[in-house]
Amino acid sequence: MSSNRGTARTAALPSLAHLRRLTDDTGLLEHALGRIPRRREGYTTDDNARALWTATEWLAFGEPVLGQEETRELERLAEVYLAFMLWAQEENGWFLNNFAYDRTLEPEEISHDCQGRSIWACADAWIRLSGPRRETARTIFERTLPTFSRIDSLRGQAFAMASCAHVLQAAQEGAIHLPLDVKSELQHHLTRLESVLCRAYRDFSIASWRWFEPAMTYSNGVLPWAMLRTYRFTRRPETYRIGTESLQFLVEAMTAEEGWLRPIGNEGWCTHDSDTVSRWDQQPLEMFKLALALDEAAVASQLFEQESRLVGSARGGSGDVPAGRGDTRGRESPTDRSGGGVRTGVLGRSALGESFALDEGQPCSYMGLRDQCREWFHGANDLRAPVADPADGSCCDGLTPYGPNINCGAEATLSYLMTEALCFRK
Repeated sequence: MSSNRGTARTAALPSLAHLRRLTDDTGLLEHALGRIPRRREGYTTDDNARALWTATEWLAFGEPVLGQEETRELERLAEVYLAFMLWAQEENGWFLNNFAYDRTLEPEEISHDCQGRSIWACADAWIRLSGPRRETARTIFERTLPTFSRIDSLRGQAFAMASCAHVLQAAQEGAIHLPLDVKSELQHHLTRLESVLCRAYRDFSIASWRWFEPAMTYSNGVLPWAMLRTYRFTRRPETYRIGTESLQFLVEAMTAEEGWLRPIGNEGWCTHDSDTVSRWDQQPLEMFKLALALDEAAVASQLFEQESRLVGSARGGSGDVPAGRGDTRGRESPTDRSGGGVRTGVLGRSALGESFALDEGQPCSYMGLRDQCREWFHGANDLRAPVADPADGSCCDGLTPYGPNINCGAEATLSYLMTEALCFRK
């Protein structure tokens, strides 16, 4: 989630027409045929959590930027999505995920990814929405606390970790009131989950594979994003290092040899034992999550540089890495272990080029590349074909060898609207 830094751009806001089209009084419908909602496919909590986050992100600009009419519409939509989250949550704090159009629950296993995503959306709504909506979001969030220790998917854990950091920082800054018992529980989970994500990275990363898992599959950017969002609060150097190293590796994997950004396709993903990256069935979600991680990296890199200068000044030096929990000075890094460089060739080169530095972050480079994620939606892609339509805010479900998928479902549309929101600030 980006901070409200800078001034808004003069570019026109994307329309909310397709988001309204997909939303009824129950919530956000999952799929569309073309741009017409497919009611038979029903709803998911996943998408309604994403929609709540999207509404909150745009509302953060405020009425002076959005205008009164758009603000009221976003507030109305936020209430619909918040009501869905309240409905989908069981008394034990877990969220049910799949619902038919007649509002009946569809058979399913518990989705740990959905749980983490929903926790983040409700935490963010508690912090940033106004009025009575905040109390509803707070109640839903606090009800999820017993589930934190049982989330066992890496992406679910990443969202939960980032949520802990988000809420604790908001309380520290006075934006919300946090009871001592809740604060203590969140601090416990934050420390534990930060260790889990760091360990996952250490277990799998080598010089040629700087990642948390043996494969890059879907929603990849959420992992470096969560590390960098967590660093904003904990200030652990290892968390920052892992966040930036994994982000650079993701950028390399998502950069075509020709130089433009290319999502890892879901035809075959990207694995540690292969020098190829799946090219097609490119998903808009991957571009949004990359933009999210890059936006967060711009914030984290500035903080890291400030911390380094403060520590260097205190020691009479010139900017050593700040000491603290997880300090990795004197330890091997993944690059040290095998003596090789990063993979090149089919994986492509880093779009950040020579200006990208892990020890001295380049916020302008991060934000410039973040803005390139937005341009992917408008035709800066393999087919030079626009994937999104700002006129109604719709977005195609993917990019295939034969062109954009004409269906404009919830996940793709929200990915586009969130990317626009992230890039709307300078």
